[in-house]
Amino acid sequence: MQIRLSTGSAVALGLAQAQMEADPTTLYAMVGEACLGACRFCAQARDSHADRKFLSRIAWPSYPLEDVLSALAEEHKLRRICFQTLLTPDLLPTLLEMVTRIHAVSPLPISVCMNPASRDILQQLKSAGVERVGVGLDCATETLFEEIKPGFSWERTHRFLEDVAAVFGRSSVHLIVGLGESDEELLRKVQASHDCGHTVAFFAFTPLRGARLQLSPPSIERYRALQLARQLLITGKLRVEALRFDAGRLVSLAVEPITLAAVLAAGMAFRTSGCPNCNRPLYNERPGGVMYNFPRPLTEEEKRSAWEEVQAYCLVHNVVSEEVAQ
Repeated sequence: MQIRLSTGSAVALGLAQAQMEADPTTLYAMVGEACLGACRFCAQARDSHADRKFLSRIAWPSYPLEDVLSALAEEHKLRRICFQTLLTPDLLPTLLEMVTRIHAVSPLPISVCMNPASRDILQQLKSAGVERVGVGLDCATETLFEEIKPGFSWERTHRFLEDVAAVFGRSSVHLIVGLGESDEELLRKVQASHDCGHTVAFFAFTPLRGARLQLSPPSIERYRALQLARQLLITGKLRVEALRFDAGRLVSLAVEPITLAAVLAAGMAFRTSGCPNCNRPLYNERPGGVMYNFPRPLTEEEKRSAWEEVQAYCLVHNVVSEEVAQ
């Protein structure tokens, strides 16, 4: 049995050699070879002309499962295992076998990112050792969802999220910034998802040669402002009603100076979001390029730059930037 690993994951297990800007803290595995889905942004889509060895910017070579099991039994620095799944007819038996065998040799918590399935399947995955399930909603609105993810159902995906929460006690929603949504649509979806008990993770749209959807990635200034707003929303420091929008664009947010200073000092707003110990190095980024999601703690200079990028996009009330940047 073969299993696909992200290049960084293979390096972390000693199965490959490559220069890494940051070591992955999660083992990322992919199940499936040919997806039946047609998500317009995805290299794995059935009608995509992109190189299928990629998902986003990451290459996913195959390795014998036995080699991965042996490497997991040895010393390493990984702290979670995450399965990315393609929509394939034989997904469940393959996924269950892989989860069961990995869970038998490794105590690491296991996440699965998957498309809607029955509650019975979720129960089987939990029994096999899965700790949480993430769902690629991707789009902030039903209109975009129907356009960009043909063949999938907005309503079915939301019912699945409810099933995930019922079975696992938690669920994760993945949203992509830059698919054509407005800031207001995105942040209202963040608030609604958080209110339902879902963890909300941000990805930046990544254009891939050969994929059907060809858009520009979001500006770093917009992404930083949305990251900061998301952090304030999911930590309960603001509600979306406190944000101001102009024709859907975020123009200002009001937050106490001491609260904002603490959020910026921590730097978590600008780091990879999602499951615990997920850092996805270079998933949305080119080596040496714009860092949308930092896979490690930010330096003080990076925190200052992130704050300047927020300010370049929107107004933050009642805050003196020089005080916050210190």
